Amino acid sequence: MNCQTLIEKFVNDRDETVVNQLGQLLITKELTLVDFIVDIGDYLQSTELSKRSTALTLIGNILNHLPNTFLQSNEIHHLLVFIGAKMGDHHILAQPAVDLFRILAKQSTINDEDCVIMMKSIFSDVYVQSFPQASRYNVFVILLHFLLYRLDAVQQLGSDFVCNFIQAMDGERDPRNLVLCFQCLQYMTKYLDIEPYKEELFEVVACYFPMEYKPKATNSETEETITHEQLVLSLRNVLTSNEKFAQYCIPMLIEKLESDIPTARLAAMDVFIHCIEEYNARDITSYLVPLWNLFSKQALCAENQEIETSALRAITSLMQLIGKSIQNDETEISTKKFVDRSIRECENFLKELDLKLVWPATKVLHAVARANTTCSSLIWSSILPLLMKQFENLEQINHKRTILDMIIYFLQLPNIRTTIKLPSGIPEELWILISTHFQTYPSHCLSLIHNLLQLHAVPSQVLEDDLTKFILQDNIADELKIKLSAVLRMLASSVSFDRICTNILTNLIQSWTVTKTAPTNETLECCIDLCHNSERCQERLERFFFPSAQFIRLLPSLFKYLSPIYILTNLFTSLFDLLLTLIDHDQYAKIFCSKCASVANESCKTFVENFYQSNLLNDSIWQTDKQMNLLVIMYFIGSLKRQFFQNELEIIFNRINKKLLEQILNHSSNEIINIYCYFFGNLINKLSSKNEIIEQAQTIIKQCETSLDQVHIHLWIILVKALILSRPTMIEQYISTLILWMNEKTPIGDLACQSLKVLTNFDEQSLLLSSQTDCIIHPMVKQIIFMNILSKMKPFLTNNDLLPNQMNVLVDLLDNIPKSIIQNEIISLLPILIRALTLPNETVWSSSLNSICNLIKSEPNTIIDHIDTILPRLTALSTYKKDMSIRITSLQCLKYITSLPIHKLQPYRRHVIHVLKTCVDDHKRLVRRQAVDTQMSWCLLNA
Repeated sequence: MNCQTLIEKFVNDRDETVVNQLGQLLITKELTLVDFIVDIGDYLQSTELSKRSTALTLIGNILNHLPNTFLQSNEIHHLLVFIGAKMGDHHILAQPAVDLFRILAKQSTINDEDCVIMMKSIFSDVYVQSFPQASRYNVFVILLHFLLYRLDAVQQLGSDFVCNFIQAMDGERDPRNLVLCFQCLQYMTKYLDIEPYKEELFEVVACYFPMEYKPKATNSETEETITHEQLVLSLRNVLTSNEKFAQYCIPMLIEKLESDIPTARLAAMDVFIHCIEEYNARDITSYLVPLWNLFSKQALCAENQEIETSALRAITSLMQLIGKSIQNDETEISTKKFVDRSIRECENFLKELDLKLVWPATKVLHAVARANTTCSSLIWSSILPLLMKQFENLEQINHKRTILDMIIYFLQLPNIRTTIKLPSGIPEELWILISTHFQTYPSHCLSLIHNLLQLHAVPSQVLEDDLTKFILQDNIADELKIKLSAVLRMLASSVSFDRICTNILTNLIQSWTVTKTAPTNETLECCIDLCHNSERCQERLERFFFPSAQFIRLLPSLFKYLSPIYILTNLFTSLFDLLLTLIDHDQYAKIFCSKCASVANESCKTFVENFYQSNLLNDSIWQTDKQMNLLVIMYFIGSLKRQFFQNELEIIFNRINKKLLEQILNHSSNEIINIYCYFFGNLINKLSSKNEIIEQAQTIIKQCETSLDQVHIHLWIILVKALILSRPTMIEQYISTLILWMNEKTPIGDLACQSLKVLTNFDEQSLLLSSQTDCIIHPMVKQIIFMNILSKMKPFLTNNDLLPNQMNVLVDLLDNIPKSIIQNEIISLLPILIRALTLPNETVWSSSLNSICNLIKSEPNTIIDHIDTILPRLTALSTYKKDMSIRITSLQCLKYITSLPIHKLQPYRRHVIHVLKTCVDDHKRLVRRQAVDTQMSWCLLNA
């Protein structure tokens, strides 16, 4: 199909497929642009206006289909001249012509002369506001494109561009077009000469202020919606873009600030806050006092928090505007004059502590002080001495607290803390105030200390004693602990306060050395804070470090500030002897060993290698008198990261597995055997990616099956657990053996039941066989283990043939598995849970009650068939004296049961209410509270 035919098809039938076909012909050079224009010429010169318009539309659609590098500069020029002529031909042709202009404007080869031709053609031949929205949008897109990428061409038109743009934009109401117009204006005010038309330019923008626009809901997901925030931001950027607008904008803002409409006042303050980068105070000298009066009025008498916040920010901006201008005390452009004015207007309010204006006035003065260092210095010099004098003269405690709150508030100047200092004499007075009243107002004084330290005010000598006494006192409130920690960390963060940190640490250590008492955890936490995140952390630890069991508890919190090699060589090694005395019974010592190993990385390889070579691989370590050494080493080695020490762990396993197995089978202490077993499992789990290690583990597991005693069964279950944590599907080959042992009505059955509890308890020995020690834990291990165990035990459930120990295991298993996993199985297991409540073994009651309680709460109807059995047992357990948690859970179950149909509960109502009368007199408050709640539910059954 030739070009002429395709053109005719589009003109007559508006077949859009023609565009792609003709575009492809032009790209492949099968058709030249000149030939195409010649072929379409008849339609461009047709006497029918619709055909001429359609022909222009076709040219635009095809050019839009082509890449922006397709046209040559001379082709663009001829097309521009031709299209410009068509625009003058008839106003209907202007719209497709503008569409064509938009496409040509984005061609990379267009030159500045053609850009100027295009802009002149638009400005002379197009009345933009007579166009529909889409065509107006195209005009503004062209002009914005030229401002962004062809600024030299735009600048050739100079102020004519500004004048014509004003005419083109005037009266625009479409939000999408307005966003484009505001973007154009922002560039125009920065890069074009707007002087001749600055007032007209401002007026064409100001008519939209304040912006009132509510976006319309659109059905199309692809249609872009202009938000109110976009329009507000675009308009604000224009109004604040050039200092030449100041003389027009400020009167407009004053008019809006005097309005009764809160949104107008907020909009005016928002514009002013953002104008200080461009505006200069000398341009608005006569408006400075009115602005101050309006802003301070808004702040002091604000209707809501939003207006108050905006007014305070506006006051700060006003003072910043004055501060960055040339100061002249003979005019109103004077920082000192305005600060004096603010103090004069607000000072009296500060003395009337019972009036509502005391805090608004404080905030106004604080807003002034935030502007710059001059303002803050002037405010502090006048207000702080006034407040301190007032504090000393007041008698009421609440008034004194208010004054302290105000002083703290005035010292909060986060924007300028790094460059400002308090006026001479004021820090000394504040330190005296703190020292004098520290015990009476500790919370306020700690906040005040923190602010003064941030302002680099050198503390007095008394501060060390005050803080030491405060740290050593008992029962510090949580709120004060947080503030104290912030102060101590502030002291530790600066070299300027090094002497204070040293003295406080010395005082603390001397206090418990002289009294021969162990420091409290709170005191040790303060020591940690004094080393917190400091370059001198390492130095202070070396200087003040002492072998203390309590200190071991808190050292891991500092590890993130110390290098791994320093931790191992200077802390772990130096504490080794102390750890030997603690590791057997102190959980914190185990945590410390594990934490030291967990931070080890590539830089510690030499240390780790030397450590296990000289200790773990030394035959003497396996002697009985070296047992504590072995425990320390195990907790350390067991926490090494696989990422860094995989090879070392494999070497260790291959070298010690026989000795470790011998120790497990021959040791007399069950507790030590347990740790050895978990360490063995730890190594196997971390190396379970290697088949040879799995084979060795499976060999040991088979050996254990031939000697069924307590030690062999325990080792068997730990090794099985180590394997299935990383490969849960392996449970299938071991669970049958365990179930077989559980069916034995001998001590073997009891041991097997206990072992199954170990298998399903994921919190036990977390320091050696858990994710904390970098063991491999499959994300679905709980679900897989539970479903496999349940599938093997279901035959016993069906036959109601569970032994007491097996029932204990099942209840314990349900308690350890997340409820979301067992939701589908719990209903079928309900009879077992109810039976467990009748067993003499009290250890399963709590687990059974928890599972039953969750079931009754979520699906109460499931227990209707068991109501005769469960209600008597729940009422009995609600008065069980030995365990408060069992009483509470039983009472919760009784409450949830009241959601059942009344006729099912009516026979038991009198008895339950009688029992609950006893429960409401329980000696435990939590039980009484739950009993009252449950009693009310039963009493209201007939309501």
